[in-house]
Amino acid sequence: MFITPNFRTFAMATALTVFASGAALAQTVAIGTTKGGATAQLSNALAAVISDGSDLLVRPQAMGNTSQYLPLVDAGRMELGIANLPQASFAVLGEGMSEGQPMPNLKMVATLIPFDVGLLVASTLGISDIGGLAGKKVPKFADGSLGDYVLKAALATADLGYDDVTPVPTANFPAMFQAIKDGLTDVTIATVGSEATYDIEAAVGGVTFLTMKEGDGVALDKVLPGTGLTAWDGAKEMPGISSGTLTFSYPYMLFANADVSDEIISKVAKALYEGEAELKANGPLWATYDPTSLASAQKLEYHPGAVAYYKSVGIWPAD
Repeated sequence: MFITPNFRTFAMATALTVFASGAALAQTVAIGTTKGGATAQLSNALAAVISDGSDLLVRPQAMGNTSQYLPLVDAGRMELGIANLPQASFAVLGEGMSEGQPMPNLKMVATLIPFDVGLLVASTLGISDIGGLAGKKVPKFADGSLGDYVLKAALATADLGYDDVTPVPTANFPAMFQAIKDGLTDVTIATVGSEATYDIEAAVGGVTFLTMKEGDGVALDKVLPGTGLTAWDGAKEMPGISSGTLTFSYPYMLFANADVSDEIISKVAKALYEGEAELKANGPLWATYDPTSLASAQKLEYHPGAVAYYKSVGIWPAD
């Protein structure tokens, strides 16, 4: 049948209207994240799984570091954000790296995974523990930043400080990753199984996670609340890991502004609870993801929408 130009125009306009109406049904939700690194990997996976498992459209909003978007979520300018438990605790309580700047509007939505972290070096450096960093080139972040806290805490387990190493001014985590690849530093903070470890391994050859020692978890927890040690048996085929290596870990948290509706947060929680296979398909960072542990880290207050959903599926801890 011949279609007149006017009918074609009408048909196209109608189709666009229907498409726009469908798109409007998906409420856009922002999630604060970093530019690159394991945090970006996590947030991208979360955005995809929540968007696929609900009628929400989750979009990552990348910034230079976590401390830049924490106050934005607290102020309601972003709905969601992710951070490790120590940094989230500091922010809520106004302590540590958020000294004097409490962010009481941050409410937890989910305990995601244990974040296994350590200090990574090129194997050619010839060292295997934190004490071997004496005299070596070590990143130096701004005082009070996450990188600063992690490095100071790790060095202290070997009775080292910045006076015992060669500090190299470093702006952020992506710059830190690039510095070790370029030979400007000898060590980097890294997450076990993250893309960054594979990239660094490809750039410098073999890599080694410097091992902690028994008892270091107590010292680390005093500086970074919620931190413990993870022992590796060598069965994991990941850069830098060998039998007997001890790295440290802390839970990674998804949080929201307190004023985000219970309905939205319930949808987020439901998508995470039902999305185990999809999340684990995003790589080794998600290998230990357990949807029954979404409410396991009870150090901070959870959003009411998350509490209600977790109670409905029976995974909220008994009062």
